[in-house]
Amino acid sequence: MATDAIRQAIIASLFSSDTAERLLIHVKVFEDVKQTDGGGNVRSPNIMGKPRYLCLTQKRNKVRLYKTKRNQAGTFSIGKAWSLDDIRQIEVIDVRKYPSPPAPYGPLYPVQNSDRNLGMVDSPMAIQSPMLPPPPIILAPPPPPSPSTKEREREERKERDRARELRREREKREKAVEEEKAKRKLMADMQDKMAEQASLMNVEELLTDFNWKASGNAAALEKRLLGELHALEAANVHAIIQSDERVRSVVQHIDNALDELDSMESWLLLYSAELNASSMGDDIREIESQNRGLQILTSNQHHLITELDELLSAISIPRACLESLKFDPMDTVDDIERIQSSAERLQKVLKIKLDGGLQDMHAVQEKLETYNVHSNTFCSRINDFLKKQFDQQAKILADSRTRSQPTVSVRKPQSIVAQPHESVEDGLIRYQGFSLWEKELEPRMYNELQRYYAQTMAPLYEKDIRELMDATRGFYSTLRNRGLDELEYIFRPEESRPVRALAYGADKLRGGDESRTHRYRHILRGSVEGMNSPGLTAASGGNTRGGLDEEEKLADDAFSQMISQGAMLVGREQNFMSDLFQIAPNAPKSFLERGPVFTQVPSVADLCERREKIRDVKISKKILNWMELLFETLEPSLVSLIEYGVKSDPTQTVSMMSSVEFQQEERKESDQEFMLRLCSSLMQRLKRMFERFITDQIRIIEETKVSSKKRRGILPFFRTFPIFALRLEIAAATIEPESETRKTVNEAYERVINGMMASLDSIARESDQTGDDKEQLNANIMYIENMHHFYHELRTHKLHVLERWIKHAKSQYDSRLNAYIKVIIRRPLGKLLEFFEGVEAMMHTSTPEEVSFHTNYNKIQLRKVIMLYPAKEIKKSLELLYRRVDKHFSEEEGLLQVVWRGIQEEFIRQHEKMEDLIQKCYPDAGVHLEFTIQDLLAMMSELARKVNG
Repeated sequence: MATDAIRQAIIASLFSSDTAERLLIHVKVFEDVKQTDGGGNVRSPNIMGKPRYLCLTQKRNKVRLYKTKRNQAGTFSIGKAWSLDDIRQIEVIDVRKYPSPPAPYGPLYPVQNSDRNLGMVDSPMAIQSPMLPPPPIILAPPPPPSPSTKEREREERKERDRARELRREREKREKAVEEEKAKRKLMADMQDKMAEQASLMNVEELLTDFNWKASGNAAALEKRLLGELHALEAANVHAIIQSDERVRSVVQHIDNALDELDSMESWLLLYSAELNASSMGDDIREIESQNRGLQILTSNQHHLITELDELLSAISIPRACLESLKFDPMDTVDDIERIQSSAERLQKVLKIKLDGGLQDMHAVQEKLETYNVHSNTFCSRINDFLKKQFDQQAKILADSRTRSQPTVSVRKPQSIVAQPHESVEDGLIRYQGFSLWEKELEPRMYNELQRYYAQTMAPLYEKDIRELMDATRGFYSTLRNRGLDELEYIFRPEESRPVRALAYGADKLRGGDESRTHRYRHILRGSVEGMNSPGLTAASGGNTRGGLDEEEKLADDAFSQMISQGAMLVGREQNFMSDLFQIAPNAPKSFLERGPVFTQVPSVADLCERREKIRDVKISKKILNWMELLFETLEPSLVSLIEYGVKSDPTQTVSMMSSVEFQQEERKESDQEFMLRLCSSLMQRLKRMFERFITDQIRIIEETKVSSKKRRGILPFFRTFPIFALRLEIAAATIEPESETRKTVNEAYERVINGMMASLDSIARESDQTGDDKEQLNANIMYIENMHHFYHELRTHKLHVLERWIKHAKSQYDSRLNAYIKVIIRRPLGKLLEFFEGVEAMMHTSTPEEVSFHTNYNKIQLRKVIMLYPAKEIKKSLELLYRRVDKHFSEEEGLLQVVWRGIQEEFIRQHEKMEDLIQKCYPDAGVHLEFTIQDLLAMMSELARKVNG
């Protein structure tokens, strides 16, 4: 099968159908042969050499023999080719039968399985060439292997002798061939010369000399001429040689030199065979091998010594370094640097990684175990020492705070200041490297140190927090002394207080001292208007809340100062702990990368700055646990303070939310997870408290009752709301428009105003249920007064966040004022208005000329109506009307003049309208109203002078 595969591959590569050359047979042979014994198998020798394939092909009438080789890609290529005319014979020599085959005349190719593969030589190819034939191609199977080494050497020597004989025979044949070629060439040259000479001779004379006749034999003449020529050449050569004795001497010496060379070659072959066959070569090789072994041994010993020196220097630590780790003090910076240098050397040895299996050496492992014991001892020493330092620094700080108790100063929010633990920070910062050592080599002790530090410092911070809360609580105590009833911006029930008293309450107070309510409203109004005024800010000491009541202002500022100082204390402590225990994102990862030893905190400003958020969840959780342990009492204390302050003034929740949200925004996207969670928890609590407060205020508004006798005037919640809004706006003056506090306050406005409007509608509906004109008039008066007050107060205080409700109040006010005026003027002009309203209605169904023919609206009826309202009667009616309007509206809001001006404009408009209808419907009646617009203006001006006089 393999032979068939090779045959197909040869045909595909070289003799495809396109070449028209057909492969007859092929055989595998070898070049540059080296023979082995085949593992003791005499019948199966191993041939080591270059495999080749002899291929016999036929193309038309020509037969060729190719020597081919197999390429790496599996294809075949031709190395040499013989034509059948160039091959004299192919012989197969069985080396098994003829151990010393005759010297071949051509190339020798050993083959495998000669009995099976040499069938190609049966082809009749022994054709003699007319020229001198080339040497034959001999195919020889491999000789059988020698049974032993000596026999194999003997066979090799015989093979070399045979090869030498073959080479000599081949050289002799080649020499003979060359001589034959030289002779032929010489003959050809001589013939050319003779032909040239013959051409110059007289042919006839030449022929006469040779007795040649035209009818003679040309072949005989040619033969005779050649004989003469040979004789002449021989005579010339003989004459040359005989003429000089030196030539014979040179020839003789050349022959002697050739004999000597042959002798030397035989001797050299003999020496080579002796050297290869004897034990001298083995001895030389053994000596050379031993020499190389000694060289390798010496080199290995040098390398071993170098490796041992490096190993000893790598894993050896001076005893002084180990003693330093055990006994040297850790108080000064120099002591700490010396100990850290020794610890660094120890850690380098513990972390060393040896190559080439040195790490597993027993001696190395013993040494490392000893150093591990020293490392553990040093870790325990650091743990105990740092715990003592924590206790010592905490005691020093507590004693210093006890000795220097702050004296009671002027009660100002700026006096609420948290004192950072600077002495603790400066005393412990130098031990950063030791905490890093514990972190890397003893994580358990490292975590224990952190927990111990937090437990040691927690009482100090508990005391700091208590002092902050106590200092802030005093500002709320003053507010609690006055009670909620004294807060004018809080909605309160007013069931027993008539609305009319509320409307005119300010007039009664106008002659005496200014009441607290009126003063507070005035102060708040100035605060909001001047919130961005440079003059007011400078007058109030740079505080934008300068117009706020002093007690409430101090409480707001005190809470803001307290929460700011508390946040500073928390942030600074977290940053210090991160630096001390080397867990900041930019902290060194190994003790070998530690920084310098500081005598004090290198940058206090850096401790107070915000740092980037920690992405590692585990580290962030660990820091959060520390802070919860350190500031365990902070949130309960703040909650208690907030509840205390809110009880004194519920609107404090807004300023508290503003302060807390400011701190929360300042720490967004930072590593202050504890403070962010604290602010978020406080915001939720404050928001719930504020929403409960707003719900209570809405309930009070909805439960407001008004005396049925006098359903007019400004309702109590409409009078309170502007001050309520001012208080909230001042409390939230520093927040951003998109902040959560701002949204909460705006939602509260919506709820409160919706409740106020709903209550106003409810009260107005109760007064209008009878359908009486008087009750309807009272409802309009209620809307006018409340909407005017709402609009006027909010516009005056520039509360732009309520712009939508300001516009709503203005719209309600205008519509209700128009309705009131239309109703109120019917008393002085009732019948006159009814008549002309009928005329106007008739004009929708008839032409103006037809109106005067209607029974109820003819000229007679017109004159009767006009006669009922002479100028004197109108003047008297206007005086009564003014008294009635003055009775409806108080002057506190300036509403009387506004309404009277509206009535005046409506009188003029109705006068113009009636005159216009007379001109259209009664053009030739010659009738006009008995009072003119100028009369009306004069009457009203005179009435105003009497009232003001």
